[in-house]
Amino acid sequence: MVEFRILGPLRAMADGETVEMGTPRQRTLLGLLLVRAGQTVSTDRLAEDLWDGAPPDTARHSLQAYVHRLRRALGAEAWRLATRPRGYQLKVSVDEVDALRF
Repeated sequence: MVEFRILGPLRAMADGETVEMGTPRQRTLLGLLLVRAGQTVSTDRLAEDLWDGAPPDTARHSLQAYVHRLRRALGAEAWRLATRPRGYQLKVSVDEVDALRF
């Protein structure tokens, strides 16, 4: 099981150990998906948010690379980060995200 902490610095914990989530933009992507946990977030919305309203021409490709790296970092929990027809969805339960428990 993995636990996501978004109150304070963003962290992912697995078996009591911090999971390295990569670059600042990858962590931002994870945060964007966590605040919309269980919802499909469009690639356009993610690109707009990741690049402060001015995504580069390479945004879609970069986004795919970030998702790939996040899945690799999640290891056995990679199934949680699902590709949907128009975007991505992070599958988590209320117990797995600190902010959702309140």
